[in-house]
Amino acid sequence: MMRFFLLLSSFSFLPFFGLAQPLTLFECYEKTEKNYPLIQQVELITLSEKYNLQNASRAWIPQFQLFGKASLQTDAANFTVPPPIDLSVQVPKDQYQAYLQLNQIIWDGGQIRSAKKTIQAAAEVQRKQNAVDMYAIRERINELFFGIILYDSQIEQINVNLKELKRNLDKVVSYEELGFANESDIDAVKVELITAEQQIIQLTTMREAFVAILGAFMGEVLAPDMALQKPEIVFVQTINNRLELQLFDAIILAQKIQNTQILTKNMPKFGFFLQGGFARPGLNMFNTGGKLYAIGGVQLNWGFGNLYTIKNEKRIIENNINNIEINRKVFLLNQTIQTKQQQAIAEQYRKLLASDDDIIRMRGTIYKASEAKTENGTMSVTDLMRDFNMEHAAKAQKIVHEVQYLKALYDLKNLYNN
Repeated sequence: MMRFFLLLSSFSFLPFFGLAQPLTLFECYEKTEKNYPLIQQVELITLSEKYNLQNASRAWIPQFQLFGKASLQTDAANFTVPPPIDLSVQVPKDQYQAYLQLNQIIWDGGQIRSAKKTIQAAAEVQRKQNAVDMYAIRERINELFFGIILYDSQIEQINVNLKELKRNLDKVVSYEELGFANESDIDAVKVELITAEQQIIQLTTMREAFVAILGAFMGEVLAPDMALQKPEIVFVQTINNRLELQLFDAIILAQKIQNTQILTKNMPKFGFFLQGGFARPGLNMFNTGGKLYAIGGVQLNWGFGNLYTIKNEKRIIENNINNIEINRKVFLLNQTIQTKQQQAIAEQYRKLLASDDDIIRMRGTIYKASEAKTENGTMSVTDLMRDFNMEHAAKAQKIVHEVQYLKALYDLKNLYNN
């Protein structure tokens, strides 16, 4: 019965173990991008685009205008036709008019269609800019993530050193009992133990701070001891997928669409109108009383004032496009420089790693020899601790080189967006 209870208890804890999976670098990217406030701008950009497109489309809806006018003039038409017709007309000097007019576009020269394309192009530029700003956050995530990985590796190595120091302490205590060591030798080892414990406290505190900041970016409260999965060494492809290049293309397209809009602005517009109202006098000037009336027809509107500026407007757009192309070249040049620097950093750490194992091996050999000399009484415990610290420093240096090499590769990967 007890065995069954233990088996059942072990199964009940399985879901909790399943939840404690190490956090990966790409999970940090994804969660940060979903949580970062800039992501809310994407929805706002889409909504603004939708409303602007709706407003542009409503230009096709019949437009109503209400007019009213009352006037008093110093003179008015007055004529008399003698008999046998015997007609006398006196147009009143106080005149009134109120009417409602309906205007409907028949053809606008493509201006509404061009306006819609301009709205869509401007929204796409905003989306691309937002994506560029969001992607830049990855550099900060890299700093935090690899900083935590480095702290983990250093803490792990110090814990290994602590075991070795405790073993040495036991040895020195036994040497003292045999008369081969004294209290100062024991203190020398204890100092190293306390120093190692202090280092663990410092590294653990910094790790917890980095985890808290990383969690803030992700919108989560991470456990202080949250485990991270150490990334693998990657082969960085040199295909340039930077989002800035897409942004430049979107801006240039928006400028070209504005060029089209300039042309449509100078095209004639056709429409029809319908006007109905009340006027005194009405349409019939021989009837000086107030009358209801209606007028309908077609109209042409073609302004020539824009023709004077069309050439300069096109030149401005051409200059803007040339300026964007210059910015693209500057960006690519800076990216090339950054890439070469990052490649040099990665290559530096790769070469350092190639010799770290030799240094550790030789430092280990020296330390083992020092242990033997100490046991034989030909070397002091202080000198033994010196050689122990040298071996520890070599191992710590390799840890730093490993993490820095990984970070350099992922920073290089980030430069190409691969």
